Amino acid sequence: MSSAQIAARAIKSLEREDIRVLEAIEKSIPSFRSIPMPRIEKVAKLHPDEVKFRLGRLNKMGFIVRDRFGYVLLSAGLDLLALNHFANKNLVQGMGKSIGMGKESDVFEVVNDSGERAVLKFYRIGRTSFRSTRRSRSYVDAASQHQWLTINVRAAAKEEEGLKRASKAGVNVPSFIARNRHAVLMSEIDGTMLYKCSKEDIDQPEQLLSEIIENMRKSYIEGRIVNGDLSEYNVLYDGTRSWIIDWPQFVTINHRNALEMLRRDVENITSFFRKKFQIPTEEDEALAYITGKKEGKMKES
Repeated sequence: MSSAQIAARAIKSLEREDIRVLEAIEKSIPSFRSIPMPRIEKVAKLHPDEVKFRLGRLNKMGFIVRDRFGYVLLSAGLDLLALNHFANKNLVQGMGKSIGMGKESDVFEVVNDSGERAVLKFYRIGRTSFRSTRRSRSYVDAASQHQWLTINVRAAAKEEEGLKRASKAGVNVPSFIARNRHAVLMSEIDGTMLYKCSKEDIDQPEQLLSEIIENMRKSYIEGRIVNGDLSEYNVLYDGTRSWIIDWPQFVTINHRNALEMLRRDVENITSFFRKKFQIPTEEDEALAYITGKKEGKMKES
């Protein structure tokens, strides 16, 4: 079970004081390797006995862990804080099925108080590395754990910026709704990942390829960004249109590696269509079109 699912199941049983203690630990991460109890008492503004009781509950539920220096916030604890925020804002009322679990994120279908569906993405960068370290050492490395939590928060913030810039440029992307900590809430796209699509699923693959390249052009010229990780694994097809998802690795076109990353994006997409649908595409021509060096529409093969 994902740590987000653990948090979702437990959230209704937690009390305000539990959240205050968790928040106190989170706020203290920049200043401590692991968080000593006196610090938690000070930040949470609760009696020592109350803090001790709450720490015991949270530890037992798997949201924090104790080492010899103090307390360490786990991924489930950060999940809980993010979910609590969304719930208080009436943005998430319930969490449904898992849409995808990868190396760097867990994605779930959620509903708000009005019953409208959306997608909630929790960043998990470093998960594989952290699990491997914990198995070999048999304890939690507080500094490493807290560092990865911080990295995931930054990745979510980067995705928020990428989605906003791409959307403003007219690129087909999920609509950004909200972000809290390492979790991004966005609109749900009812589609299939491109790599899962068969020839029978796509009537006009040439047109679809042209549309994806057109979106890459809008991203580059209007949004002045490059996705940086584009492939058949982060393009959705809804039967009519393509949607580019996953933007945490985007760079601006002024980045020193922007053109190299764009070329790789182009190669990934054109290679997929060449192998699966036998559509030959001149990559240099596509690159020139995307960057505005070649005007007019891309020719469909």
